[in-house]
Amino acid sequence: MIKNEVLTKKPFTRVTPTGYLNGKTTSDLSIASYYNNKIEYQILSQADFIREFYPSGHKINSPAFYPNRIKFEEDENGNKRFFEEKVMRVAFPFQMIITIQQLVHLCGNDIHHELTAAQVDDKLKESFLEFQKGWLDKNMEITFYEFAKSVKITGDGAVVFYMDKGEVGTKVLSFFDGDILYPHTNSITGKMEYFARQYSDYDSEGKELVSWVELWDNKYLYRYRQTKAGFKGAVNKLKEVFGIDGYELDSKELHQFEECPVVYLRDKHGACWSFSQSNIDDFELAVSHLCQNNMAYAFPIMLLKGEDVEIKGDMYGAVKAITMGKEDDAGFMNRPESSQSFELQFNTLLKMIFMGSFTVMPPEVKSGDLPGVAIKLIYSPSLEKAMIDCKEFDSSIDTMKRLFIYGYGIERKMSTPFANMKVLSWAEPYVHQNAAELINNLVQAVGGGFLSRESASELSGYGRNNEWDRIMREKKEEQSADLLYQLKSQQQTAKINEENKDETTNE
Repeated sequence: MIKNEVLTKKPFTRVTPTGYLNGKTTSDLSIASYYNNKIEYQILSQADFIREFYPSGHKINSPAFYPNRIKFEEDENGNKRFFEEKVMRVAFPFQMIITIQQLVHLCGNDIHHELTAAQVDDKLKESFLEFQKGWLDKNMEITFYEFAKSVKITGDGAVVFYMDKGEVGTKVLSFFDGDILYPHTNSITGKMEYFARQYSDYDSEGKELVSWVELWDNKYLYRYRQTKAGFKGAVNKLKEVFGIDGYELDSKELHQFEECPVVYLRDKHGACWSFSQSNIDDFELAVSHLCQNNMAYAFPIMLLKGEDVEIKGDMYGAVKAITMGKEDDAGFMNRPESSQSFELQFNTLLKMIFMGSFTVMPPEVKSGDLPGVAIKLIYSPSLEKAMIDCKEFDSSIDTMKRLFIYGYGIERKMSTPFANMKVLSWAEPYVHQNAAELINNLVQAVGGGFLSRESASELSGYGRNNEWDRIMREKKEEQSADLLYQLKSQQQTAKINEENKDETTNE
């Protein structure tokens, strides 16, 4: 039976202004005491983040936040007939734009790996090359991207490592896919002690049939089951009598890792757009008001003056003919000009939405390629955010690397060489750059003698993991070809000299 404490986690919240500056005033600090003012939070669910991510789930689409208009018609007898008129609602995918741009700058470059040993021999290089090859073959870059996407959208995410028929594999767990994650770490070291995942199976009508809880500790994977469907039969009655909470152990197996094989990361601020969410709500409300206002005033309004005016139209309401007297008149009212205050409000909200999320709206480039410095200045906010993200994901990257080295070492039967291999792994922010300028800088650095050709090959981005080995092999082949050519030339020269010598002797 699973313990209830396992299915607990700290909620996601947003700070409210309640209690701000409620402290007493004083003129004598010597007798003043520390004022402990508790913060009040608005508790959010991860489902709220999903609603914010999709425009169809935005607050503006809720009649409770932005109600429809109630109107009425009155007949000749004074009776009123009320009806509801739907208002214009406009939602924008700002959250998706923010998420994609932050993910591009965080995951645009592959994770870098570097040997940290003081002396690197050929065997260590071979092991390191095998590790890099396995990292790509197992799609660990895609795993890291899916993991980061879950953290950016839902506030947390996890990567589970497993061994299946002797091969290592990974699975990304996310609330986005219906998983509720319950991490439990040591309060001092912060290491994962055990981790639980809760999910459900549904029928074709969307009804929950079975609820599952999978739990990993340092040695085992436990799988618990709770049946939701069916009638109150003998099994359910027995659970009620004996006080069982409904979850029963379904299976227990070794996960074959030396530690809890789960990488978990939580953003305490929630989704990556949380600091811009209030501005997004205000912007959508303002645009919805503008669209509703334009329905009434954006188009010209016909004005008819006179007592003997007759309008003839078609079945769709379009005016086809107007008859009137000599002194009658018909025309259009001038539509009101757009207010500058509206434009200022929209531009200010739009600017703060992107500034609050460190997102950049790409400017229009009217000339050719921009220099690298100009590109970095344009995307400076996104680059700054990516630099912070790389630091926050660094611990998770180290854990992913450690678990992968252990599992892949078992798969390749190279546990000992991999255990002796010390690898430093880190993420580097992606920044849009001028490729030609980068190559020129590398060429100058190599020519100046302060950068090796091997490092330049790695930094260029065009090579492969074993690119330097390929270069050295090509150099050796060229040297062998040159040596072979020299030998053939020498043999040919010696043969000619021998023939000339024989001819001279015969004469």
